[in-house]
Amino acid sequence: MGCTSGCFKCFLNILNTLFALFGLLIIGIATLSLQQAPTVYITYLYVVGGIVFVASIIGCCGVCQESVCMTTTYGFILLALLVVQLLGLFGKNFDEDYIKQFAVDDVDAKWNLEVIKPGAMDKIQRTYECCGRNGPDDYVIIQRTNLPLSCYPEGNTNVPYYTTGCVTAAADVFLRYFNYVNTSKWGSFGITALLCFCSFYLARRFRKERQTYSYHY
Repeated sequence: MGCTSGCFKCFLNILNTLFALFGLLIIGIATLSLQQAPTVYITYLYVVGGIVFVASIIGCCGVCQESVCMTTTYGFILLALLVVQLLGLFGKNFDEDYIKQFAVDDVDAKWNLEVIKPGAMDKIQRTYECCGRNGPDDYVIIQRTNLPLSCYPEGNTNVPYYTTGCVTAAADVFLRYFNYVNTSKWGSFGITALLCFCSFYLARRFRKERQTYSYHY
C-alpha cells in the first residue's frame, strides 16, 4: 500500500476512535435526558449516537482488513448520517421555544391531574426540586392547607421548601441537556463529512490494489 493510503488509514482509524467515543457520549446524554426532554429529541439522540458508534466499529474493521465491502458500507452509513445531520441543522430544529413549550405542557398535564388527584406532582417536584406549577402559592389557590412533602428537600419539613415553580425548573433542565448537543452540531457535521470522504477514497484504493494484485497473479 502506498504512503498516502497508509496515512489515510491511520488518520481514519484515529478519527473513528474519537467518533465512537462521541457516539457513546451522545447515547449517554440521551440516557441522562430520559424524562427530562421531549421524547422525539431523545429518540433522535439515540438514533444518531447508535449509528455513529456502530459505523465507527464497521469503519475500523473495514480499514484494518482493507475490505472494500465494509469500507464502502461505512461510507454509505456516514452519507446517510450526513443527511440526518443536515435535517437537524436546516430542517426540524429543536429550538429553545420548542423545548420550553414541552416543559410547560408536561408540567401542565401533571398539575391538572394534581388538582383532582393529590400526589400527581410528586415525581416532578422531586426530580426538578420545585413546588407547584408556578410556585408554592399554587397550592393555596387550590385550597390545600399544607404543601406536599415533595416540595421539601428529601421530604424534610424542618428545612425551607422549594420556591421555584416546576414550569421554570423543568424548562431550565430541558434546555441544559439540549444545549450539550446543540452547540456541537456543526463540528460533528464537519467530522462526518471528512470521514465520509476518507472512507470512499480508501475503498477506491483498496479496490484498485485488489485489481492490480489479481492482474499480476
